[in-house]
Amino acid sequence: MLKDSAPEKWEYSEHTRVKHEILKKYLHPWIVKLGFFHRRILFIDGFAGRGEYIDENTGKVVALGSPIIALEVANRLLEQAEEKKRRPYFDEFVCICVEKDNDNYKNLKSVISREKKKLKFQDKLQVNIINDEFSNVVNEELEKVGQRIAPSFFFIDPFGISGVPFEIIKKILSLPRTEIFFTFMTDAINRFLSVPSVKKILNELYPTDEWRQIYRIPDWKKRDQSLKDLYIKSLREEAKVKYPWAFSVCMSKKRRTLYYLIHSTNHFDGLKIMKDIMKKQGASGTFAYLGPEEVKYRKQIMLFDDDIASLKKYLLDRFEGERKTFKKILEETYMDTQFVETHYDEALKELENKDKKIKIEGKGPRGSIKNSEIIFPKNNPVQTSMLTTEQDLIIRIKPKIKIHYKEYSLLDGKKKKLVSKVNDGSIITRFDKTTLPIKRTDVVCPHFLELKWAYGCPFDCSWCYLKGTFRFRPEGISPVVKPYDKIKIHVKSFLEEVKEPEILNTGEIADSLMNENDKAPFSKLIIPLFETQNRHKVLFLTKSSNIKNILEMESHNQVIISFSLNAIPVAGRWEKAPNVLKRIKAAKKVFDAGYEVRIRIDPMVPVKNWQKYYLQLLELIFKNFKPDRITLGSLRGLQSTINGCADKTWVKYLKESSNWGKKIDFKTRYEMYSTLIQKIQSTYKFENIALCKETIQMWDTLKMNYKKMKCNCIW
Repeated sequence: MLKDSAPEKWEYSEHTRVKHEILKKYLHPWIVKLGFFHRRILFIDGFAGRGEYIDENTGKVVALGSPIIALEVANRLLEQAEEKKRRPYFDEFVCICVEKDNDNYKNLKSVISREKKKLKFQDKLQVNIINDEFSNVVNEELEKVGQRIAPSFFFIDPFGISGVPFEIIKKILSLPRTEIFFTFMTDAINRFLSVPSVKKILNELYPTDEWRQIYRIPDWKKRDQSLKDLYIKSLREEAKVKYPWAFSVCMSKKRRTLYYLIHSTNHFDGLKIMKDIMKKQGASGTFAYLGPEEVKYRKQIMLFDDDIASLKKYLLDRFEGERKTFKKILEETYMDTQFVETHYDEALKELENKDKKIKIEGKGPRGSIKNSEIIFPKNNPVQTSMLTTEQDLIIRIKPKIKIHYKEYSLLDGKKKKLVSKVNDGSIITRFDKTTLPIKRTDVVCPHFLELKWAYGCPFDCSWCYLKGTFRFRPEGISPVVKPYDKIKIHVKSFLEEVKEPEILNTGEIADSLMNENDKAPFSKLIIPLFETQNRHKVLFLTKSSNIKNILEMESHNQVIISFSLNAIPVAGRWEKAPNVLKRIKAAKKVFDAGYEVRIRIDPMVPVKNWQKYYLQLLELIFKNFKPDRITLGSLRGLQSTINGCADKTWVKYLKESSNWGKKIDFKTRYEMYSTLIQKIQSTYKFENIALCKETIQMWDTLKMNYKKMKCNCIW
């Protein structure tokens, strides 16, 4: 095992930068708020480490450690006070740095001595560097000061899982005006959970032996969640912490959680500031923002959609028949939702102005509701006495769903006004991530409508682009289904209002048949809805062979089933779905039942003897049935996908860049496409062929007209 002073441990990583960024942004308001009333402030860095970080490639210093970050924040606050000619934010800032490794300790002393000289207000910034165990120092310091301790922020950032006994955490948090920001290393715990010598450490880390039950959980992700949840539970029940908030930080090149940053405070303002900071950090796409299930251990309501509609429903249910100030609403629910103050503000204003479901009294200038009182109806969703018009009664019975339209430029040069989204776009939205192709290296993709009934996929194929899209979600690509009542309302509104025929693709961010073994399979919900009309169609895209429910449908005129296939050796190596022969057999049964069946051969990979394997695939397809159309695609990878996948053995085939990620070199792609297209046309007399996410140059070289394309996702 590497020593804590080993150079490899002090290479500056992305997850360390993220951690330091959150620390820096929180210390600023924390010092301001506490320093106003208590002129002496303590920052205790429990595992201070070295004073600087190096670049993994050059070995040069690229960043400073957390003690220097804290000193710089404090110094800058004093500078700002001087610039504004106001009272200083504090009189004394004390930074206590604890580091047991002797080499790290020496480096830290040297760096702090060097960097402190650069600070203007050195006299107000006191530093005490201690070469000892964190727990020893805390016990000694707390015995000296007892309940008289100054406002203190403990940054506990160990490399591993030892040295932070729960009794110390409990003792710290029992004191007034103390907070902890703890790097909780679940990845390390997960890896060593079964090692006998680690039992003592875990018995110290947790105040209960419930962790022994977690050892028996076979799934790594569930163990990770359970380890964190048990610690949160211990903070609340054993340490009596009111507001513990956990934030997942993932490894730079993997989807799995490396550690959780757990902030513990007994003051609502501390929770709110930290949560708001973390929300902004997570929204940047750098790391995960984990919702209610990441901070709660009891069975409480959880909001699955990051949209205002779900927050509005939650607030109406939570405060039915009550009168609450805006501040009280935040205080009572901030721990229970994934939303921050701006979302609450928007939701409550919509509930009053748009939905007519609440009353807001005492608004401030320009409509501010920060100091207002909100009156929630007793008979949710709308109180009869609050209704003023016949339209309000209609609103109570049926939620108003808005269809949004936008003018789009099409591939053929025409422009057309089409649906851009339904309501907030959480269920139905147009896939328009690709720009209109102009340059020869631009990929061609017509903008189609997504029906986002769920996200995730159980098949976990190595190159799946969901690994990039969902790599920061707590569930990763594990399937999560959205509320059926919401899906039904959005789809019915779309089918009733939209006149321009559309195909709604249910397989862009989920496998369309992944939920068929559930008590309420998606196919049995959605197909009957589309069968009530004859204008729009629903497209299922799948690698599944589970077609039992599909075959039981009496009417399916508005349904298209598209099977994703690949050469047998390729699928066997990188796909974790049912084998290709099973999928072809399922496609034949669906075809025989009268469904429109499409095929995607995507992504084609130029493995050794690829010609043989892909021609064999064509033979298997046409031997069993004749698809309505075939769409071909070659291996490609967005950088986010490459970063998010564990098995990168396929990446070696990617040689060129496009505006949709990396691709196989042009010559090889052309050879693959032309080989299959020639075979399809000459042997099987089939012409309905298109390419997926392919460049203008490729379409032109193959003498195919992309402006008249008929690919998998469109008419």
